[in-house]
Amino acid sequence: MKHFLPLLLTAIFYLSSPAFALEIGVVDLNDALNQSEAGIRSKNILERRGRQKQQEFKLEESELRKLADDLRNNPLLTAKAKASKEQELIARQQQLREQVRKVEQEMRQEERRLTEVIFQELKTVIRSISIKEKLDLVLEKNAAQIILYMKEDTTT
Repeated sequence: MKHFLPLLLTAIFYLSSPAFALEIGVVDLNDALNQSEAGIRSKNILERRGRQKQQEFKLEESELRKLADDLRNNPLLTAKAKASKEQELIARQQQLREQVRKVEQEMRQEERRLTEVIFQELKTVIRSISIKEKLDLVLEKNAAQIILYMKEDTTT
């Protein structure tokens, strides 16, 4: 351990000299995704689809409430008819919950797919800007240890 500290200090000293200076860039991918045309378009598509599905689910939910109210407020139903209506209500509630879960999963998958496509485009842009600006390394601002671009070693 006592030999490690002088070695570390020597390495820091040499790497901080101008001969070893690195040009480092930092990119906030969240901002890039959210502010790009493709990102805005994808977000709008997902939000529109989400609102549409939410309206469909609200309609079904109101129908289920009406069915439950009818079940509670109808004294003329026989025990057998009431049990049948209760089973129908329970089945439809479970079906609605399953549909909501399925749509949420589909939306997450679609968002992941769209984000991946945009990210691939961003990587191309990051690489071209990094080369143009002569950056040696580009890091992601919000994540630890994610290198988005690293200049290839041209000395070998």
